[in-house]
Amino acid sequence: MKDSASSGGKIIQSVSRSLEILEFLAKCRNGERLTTISQGLGLNKSTTHSLISTLEQMGYVQQDQETAKYSLGLKLFELGQVVHANMDLRNIAMPFLRELALKFGETVHLAILSKGEVVYIDKVDTSRSIRIGSQIGGRNAAYCTGVGKVLLAGLSDNELTDILKIMKLEKFTANTIVDKEILRKLLVQVRNNGFAVDQGEIEDGLSCTAAPIKNHRGKVIAGISVSGPTSRMQTENSNELTKEVMETALQISRRLGYKG
Repeated sequence: MKDSASSGGKIIQSVSRSLEILEFLAKCRNGERLTTISQGLGLNKSTTHSLISTLEQMGYVQQDQETAKYSLGLKLFELGQVVHANMDLRNIAMPFLRELALKFGETVHLAILSKGEVVYIDKVDTSRSIRIGSQIGGRNAAYCTGVGKVLLAGLSDNELTDILKIMKLEKFTANTIVDKEILRKLLVQVRNNGFAVDQGEIEDGLSCTAAPIKNHRGKVIAGISVSGPTSRMQTENSNELTKEVMETALQISRRLGYKG
């Protein structure tokens, strides 16, 4: 087992071995005993037991008390459901994102919230779009982006309080809000209005309009935004853009089972 740096960076041996155990068990339809797992992976039995015990405590592995065989736990199923849901969301949202991008000729993002940051899970550009420093899988600050604001506004009061406690508000431009109480009040407005805007708060000359996507329970799970040069975004068509972004988010939400 290598514990040296690879092209992707340093490999943590215990993490690598734990993942190998999960992959090994994924191939065993009826589970396997500890001895078979350790022999199959060429690992010391005590090391294998320690790793499996940790995985079991965290729900990634479960043991049948009658056969003493280990198999994959429900935690992996839960994580898989999250990945599947995100894939479904992307598939459902893409036609709407393309239509929105085509209509306004600007960049459209689909994003989720992770640890107080925006994570872009899809993006549509057009020939008219300006170059925006975002990429699928990339992250950005939530408090100063339109899509981040609708995601933060979708949190419960307690969840928002917890995030704001640990969130550091860095000033990117003269328009960036760095006062947490002002931000909290703004997020209440966003929650009530059903949309958010970013007026050059993360990058000078760049603005966006965003709206939340809700699941069948009415919980905000993602957001969409249209981003472009402030000179084009803040025109007589800005009200139409806001309505279209909100309507598009609603249509996607309804495809996900939202009844509102």
